[in-house]
Amino acid sequence: MLTRNEILRLKSLHSPKGRKNENAVLIEGLRLVEDCLESQWPLLQLFIVEKNLEKLQYARTLNLARSVTIEPTLISQKDMERISDTKNPQGIALEIQILDENEDIQIADKILYLDNISDPGNLGTIMRTAAWFGVEQILLSENCANIWNPKVVRSAMGAHFKIDCDVFNLDELLSENQELPHQVLGAYMDGKPLMDIDTNIPHWILILGNEAHGISKNLDGFINQKITIEGSGIQESLNVAVAGGIILNHLNKDSLL
Repeated sequence: MLTRNEILRLKSLHSPKGRKNENAVLIEGLRLVEDCLESQWPLLQLFIVEKNLEKLQYARTLNLARSVTIEPTLISQKDMERISDTKNPQGIALEIQILDENEDIQIADKILYLDNISDPGNLGTIMRTAAWFGVEQILLSENCANIWNPKVVRSAMGAHFKIDCDVFNLDELLSENQELPHQVLGAYMDGKPLMDIDTNIPHWILILGNEAHGISKNLDGFINQKITIEGSGIQESLNVAVAGGIILNHLNKDSLL
């Protein structure tokens, strides 16, 4: 049984202030917990509802935990509901450490840069899509939604543990590393048609901008190619997560051959 103070502490991890104070986050659900346990992420505590301990669907997760020397803490269904951010928790949650932000970014060959993506659902979906298409690194501007927002974590479906994510302003990165071989591509409403973009690019940075305002003006001078997705319908624009998926699919064509 958890103490009242422990319940309050764990519940606080769903808020920005609580995560900052504890340098930790609480993730929930079998799939997310398994993805994290397989990733060698720094782990703190595993919580499971006692009645689920003998259920077959939890066996693999428990074996994974024990393989990395994490023993589950048994709690009641009521306590799980108290610490959970969801209405119907699956009865398993994992407290993990939030990694410190990197001062020295190791620059990957394929980078997705997110500029002021403010909607947590969009951000999580973009992260999930980027992991699917083999993006090696995601950089986020400081005004993006927090990647550990519970809505982001649920939408990302484990992408946090499969792809490097760092908060780092792109204009600063490119100013300090002018020798980079990367082509910088920006998604715009009035760019070059996506189908005309060469996919044989070994090093690239794709910028996706804010849902309402697009890419920040201070990045214009760094962009080598403005690109757009041509449509045949009457809708004014695409959702940024959908647009990101379409562009990443195009850039990924050569690697699928």
